[in-house]
Amino acid sequence: MATQDKIQVYEPIPLAPASPRGELVRAYSLDGAENELDPRAYWRILLKRRWTVISILLAAFTVVLIATVKQKPVYRAFALIEIGQENPNVATVQQLFQFQNVSDDYLETQYRILQSDTLARPVIAQLHLDQLPEFNPPPRSWFGRRELPPAGAASGPALDADSEQKVLKRFQSNLSVDPIRRSRLVRVSFDSEDAALAARAVNELAAGYIRGNLETHWEATQKASEWLSQQLDGLKIRLEKSEDDLHEYAQSNGLLYLETDKGNTENIVDERLRQLQTELTQAQADRYQKESLYRLVEAGDYGALPGVFDNKVTQELTVKLAELERHKAQFAPDFNASYPKMKEIQSQIDRTEQFLEQQRAQAARHIADEYFASSRREALVRKAFEDQQNQANAVADKSVQYNILKREVDTNKQLYVGLLQRLKEAGVSAGLKASNIRVVDQAVPATRPVKPWVALNLSLACVLGLALGVGMAFLQEQLDSTLNSPDDVEHFLRLPVLALIPSRDSRDRGKNGHYGWLPVSSPATGNGRKTPALVADSDSKWIRVDSKLLERSALSEAFRSLRTSVLLSTATRPPRSLVLVSAQPSEGKTTVCSNLAISLAQLGKRVLVVDGDMRRPSIHDFFGLENSTGLVHYLTGAEEWRSLVRPVGPAGLECLVCGPIPPNPSELLSSARMQQFVNEAISDYHFVLLDSPPLLNVADGRILITLAEGAILVVRGGETPRDLAYRASAHVSGVGAHLLGVVLNDLNLRRAGYYSSYYYNCDYGEHRRHDGEA
Repeated sequence: MATQDKIQVYEPIPLAPASPRGELVRAYSLDGAENELDPRAYWRILLKRRWTVISILLAAFTVVLIATVKQKPVYRAFALIEIGQENPNVATVQQLFQFQNVSDDYLETQYRILQSDTLARPVIAQLHLDQLPEFNPPPRSWFGRRELPPAGAASGPALDADSEQKVLKRFQSNLSVDPIRRSRLVRVSFDSEDAALAARAVNELAAGYIRGNLETHWEATQKASEWLSQQLDGLKIRLEKSEDDLHEYAQSNGLLYLETDKGNTENIVDERLRQLQTELTQAQADRYQKESLYRLVEAGDYGALPGVFDNKVTQELTVKLAELERHKAQFAPDFNASYPKMKEIQSQIDRTEQFLEQQRAQAARHIADEYFASSRREALVRKAFEDQQNQANAVADKSVQYNILKREVDTNKQLYVGLLQRLKEAGVSAGLKASNIRVVDQAVPATRPVKPWVALNLSLACVLGLALGVGMAFLQEQLDSTLNSPDDVEHFLRLPVLALIPSRDSRDRGKNGHYGWLPVSSPATGNGRKTPALVADSDSKWIRVDSKLLERSALSEAFRSLRTSVLLSTATRPPRSLVLVSAQPSEGKTTVCSNLAISLAQLGKRVLVVDGDMRRPSIHDFFGLENSTGLVHYLTGAEEWRSLVRPVGPAGLECLVCGPIPPNPSELLSSARMQQFVNEAISDYHFVLLDSPPLLNVADGRILITLAEGAILVVRGGETPRDLAYRASAHVSGVGAHLLGVVLNDLNLRRAGYYSSYYYNCDYGEHRRHDGEA
């Protein structure tokens, strides 16, 4: 019976040369292209490890859900407080009513005060928080239960230091102080399982904060007033003593001081000296002026003295002289000097010039007199100044000590006046009971709890669980050193995958012919359709694909895929003799070898199955034959092999069992009769399949490989380590044999979801085709 197989064909890939055991890691190195990020590979890993991801996700979600449900609801109450201008310890009247910006240091200090133990302790004591299990849980008993106080006990015993610190720590952990940016407001909140208790705690804390602020201000003012009073008494005594010393020194030394308009005191000698100095300066200036005029007169330069000789008489004489000179000039051309008119004019000119000279001489004498008078006055003032200066120097020597005493008097007076003023202001400040702290909004009991955050907790649980699950999935993938998929085989072994053989678990849990259930038509329903019924495959140890229950199953399709891969493995003709090998026992070589032979026989080919495992033979168990005589008898020369062959299964399929287990399997397999048997069997059959022992355990497998045209490596999906599979393939290539590829046996297709859908479509489509033919 011929079938058309729609299966992907893998071309043979040359095996890398064998390497020593210590260099197996080199075969696992990735090429540059394979190092690139492949999201599909990551997705396949998550699909394969999906139950790990789902389990961790559900575990995290369940734990968080239980913890959230068991958590008691927590209510939050808050109050809004305004922190105004900082009040100094002793404030002036102007500072009390003056607006100033609040410093950041002061605000930070107030925030810390709100969170201090000093404010927390009165609130704890007033609200009896130390008696509540929320803040002071009772100790646990030996059985894990909390020991509750007696029912009739009104209050517990006094707390020790450790318990008090625990209550304070719990109180402060529930308290929150949050400043509001760019304002003087601060939000004080408190969390508690009792909404009313949370509001009372906040209000009590705010009231205690304001009360403490007032008390601190009042105490500071009182202390300042007491200190100022004490200092003022002592300073008054010092001021009186310094004034007495100053007065006594002034009297004993004859010092006389006058008070100026500005309130300053000045010595009378110094005042007189200053006046004489001013007069001396004026006398010198006057003398300089008079001397300059006198020098001009002596030089006869009257023209440089217009202000001195330009009086009225001189001016009139000068004008008259000029007039007479003009008349004389008019008569000079016509008359001589003896003419009477000319004589009269000349006589008037002479008298006028005489009067003018007399006026000038008189002015010169006046200038000289004034100069001599100013010189004498300067000399007198200078002598008086020098005398006064000598007296001032004598007084200055005595004023040194006087000034020292005077400064001490002034200093004591300033201190006394300043302290007296501060004392009065302190009294006013103590009488004002105003505070720079006020409550803007009182705390009220909350109507809704703020904790637990069910949605947020569950969302975080999902995110955390998913992250842990994905991380664990990739960790398992990294720690898994087995071959789980065709990608692993091609990557690590550099060999093609000939077929994927599904495991029993994936077959038993399928449906509608997906993994191994056989759809069977049931009686027609009311609508005329046929409903598929489910019939499980056999529970036998050995699974045969020619069973009626597995005729159209995923298992049968897998061996059809293997058959097609073998037939198309070479370009000319397929290898006629094949050895199925494995790296270690229990890989499924016998099952794969037998079912491959059945699939080849279903195509009408003559196939011989030979049990070459002379240490643990099992082909006879698969086909249900006696193992009394077989290949061992032929190799020892007891019988001819053709007489030992038995027909099994489909037409054309025959089997040669092992026979009794010999003591020297390797010698028998290495004999010339074994080579002759293989050559004769190839001439009589289309295909000869040899089952062999594990390659890494004994040398029998490598001997059989040299006798056949090709070999197939069987590995167990998810069980066979990569290094063992690589060593097995290296043994095959080491003896020069042709390794067709790898069969992934016992593979859980439910974990490799991108392969199982292929088998489902094939089986279900075939089922529908058969139903249509029926």
